[in-house]
Amino acid sequence: MIKLKNLLKENLTIKDTDVDGRIYNWKEEMKEGKFDPTNPTVHLIGYGTSDYKNLQKFVASDLIKIAKELKRGDVEKAYYHLIRNEITLWKVKCLEDVRKELNTSVWKRRITMYKRKRWLN
Repeated sequence: MIKLKNLLKENLTIKDTDVDGRIYNWKEEMKEGKFDPTNPTVHLIGYGTSDYKNLQKFVASDLIKIAKELKRGDVEKAYYHLIRNEITLWKVKCLEDVRKELNTSVWKRRITMYKRKRWLN
């Protein structure tokens, strides 16, 4: 039987060196005037693409399901969904990668120039 105390002590192994999520198709979206800096299209490498806000909703629902499993006392299922499967943790890392990317000076400039261009037209 897996105990929650042991689960929390386990070292979570998420690769922090590689970028798992990045902004996808931004040049084309900017040319077409469809780019939304608050909700960019995220490329989850090896998984697919999704809007940033939809990905947040999916992760939130996954975490709610895990919390419900823990409340029911089904630690094994919660352990599988959070630690062994690692998809939920990986999606959170993708969200963080995109958030960091948007906060770089390069992206701040791109967004400013995009907004100016749209405002002038």
